[in-house]
Amino acid sequence: MNTKNHTIFELNMSDDYVIRSPKRDYEIPDTSVGAFVAKVLAQLDSQTKCIVNAIDGSQLTVKGLTTKCQSIAWALIKRGITKSDTILTFAENSTELAVVMFAAMFLGVTLYPITPIANVYELDQLMDTLGPLFVFTSTAKSAVIENIIRKRTNERQMVRFVSVLDNNHNIYVPYERLLDEGSGHTLDAIPYFAVKPKKDIAILMQSSGTSGVPKSVMISHKAFVATLTSFIKPNDDGAGKSAPVSYQMTQFSCMSGLTVLFGYAISGVTQVIADETDDQSVLKAIETFRVNFLGIVPAFGHKLICGQFVDTYDLSSLKALLASGASFPANVGKQIIQKYRVPLLEVYGMTEYGALTAPDLGTAEYIPGCVGRPADNTLLKVIDCSGKSVGPDVDGEICVKGPKLFSGYLNNVLATNEAIDDNGWLRTGDIGHYDRQHRFYITDRVKELIKFGTKQVSPAELEQFLLTHESVAEAVVVGVPHRTQTQWPRAYVRLKTNKVVDEEELKSFVSDSLSDSKQLRAGVVFVDHIRRTTVGKVERRYYRQLVANELIED
Repeated sequence: MNTKNHTIFELNMSDDYVIRSPKRDYEIPDTSVGAFVAKVLAQLDSQTKCIVNAIDGSQLTVKGLTTKCQSIAWALIKRGITKSDTILTFAENSTELAVVMFAAMFLGVTLYPITPIANVYELDQLMDTLGPLFVFTSTAKSAVIENIIRKRTNERQMVRFVSVLDNNHNIYVPYERLLDEGSGHTLDAIPYFAVKPKKDIAILMQSSGTSGVPKSVMISHKAFVATLTSFIKPNDDGAGKSAPVSYQMTQFSCMSGLTVLFGYAISGVTQVIADETDDQSVLKAIETFRVNFLGIVPAFGHKLICGQFVDTYDLSSLKALLASGASFPANVGKQIIQKYRVPLLEVYGMTEYGALTAPDLGTAEYIPGCVGRPADNTLLKVIDCSGKSVGPDVDGEICVKGPKLFSGYLNNVLATNEAIDDNGWLRTGDIGHYDRQHRFYITDRVKELIKFGTKQVSPAELEQFLLTHESVAEAVVVGVPHRTQTQWPRAYVRLKTNKVVDEEELKSFVSDSLSDSKQLRAGVVFVDHIRRTTVGKVERRYYRQLVANELIED
């Protein structure tokens, strides 16, 4: 890799408009996730708090984490786990879940974290694609696992072992029993099973599923180590320079949540977690544990400004806010900065790559919609419909290339080939552009654009505009099929508390400022809440399904 130190503009842009990180590339260790994590943890103070449970106050130190994950790993070895088995987790965030995830890496087996909001049908479909499983679940989710096992006899052969993390269970093995079985034992080697970093899959992760059935994303050991190295820069002594206390709002089952879990642990940052993310619980935890760094999703931003409990708790410990998961409304972002006087940093990532961009920590300037510059060791470009790279301030599809790239979709060569071109560039499916300072902006998703005649309408643009209305709290826009083989925009809107506005007023609000193709011809529907995924993205598939069988005849 090129390690020469150039100025930002010499380093960042080549003749074909490929944008590079402003930082120098550095070598990615050719090792397994388990070996990398174990080595870095050994360099930290063993009494450093890794994880604190905000609900019961229980804590897990670096020593506690490494000791318990080796105990769990040893117990699983004695129960017959092999290199070909996958550890599947289906549970809410907890210290126990974190231990199991680290244990999977110490063993060298594949980890597949599943979102706790998945249902029987979704899990049943997923298990059709997998090999033998060791399952870890919670009491609340154990019935789903049992339903799947009972449904078909072949599932009993595939699900080799089930453990419940949070309580005793009349059928499955309690987590505490595994700890007792492995107590006092350590692994002869980490990872226990031999790992080929470039070839072997460390993590399987469901894609976001905003269009079509979610796919299983394969992430190699080499790719995830590349992600984790961004938490510990070259010449670091192992102690990260991030905020000392963070609050984890996202589930460990999504890429951002899993990355933060491992990344903060190896950089000496204490993570406060909870299985409750209502605004009062989060704000109370910030006050109680003096949280410095809070990762938020856009849906939570409004609660930080005018939520019911926002002025009830002392939030003066906050030093920075990191926003991800979806576009952050500009007016909300500005109000948050004004109220708390801390930086609001937006980043852009995806399951198939991890973080594509990194915020500019050297400036306090807030630029609405800006998601930063290319992340470490990462190349970005924007292409037009013909596949040609374009220059600054021109919208197109964002593509990424680098060592964090996923290995492909499990059992889906066609989808893999559609996503990654012959030169190793991943087509993200996101529309955006970069400015002359090489800062990136996300506009929309390719598959979510509304086709109105010959025009392509960005629902995100319409949503952002609707949020500038004083009465609108949240909005989602979709295209409703029209008999002319086109689509008409419709808005689903949640109003702010004690605010009143009718459909015609909102339609007029749009028509007064936006072009003809962006009018809400399919109307406005007022709702009590907007459905979102666990990482805060609007669940567009749900709203597209609502209108899929409609056909406007006018």
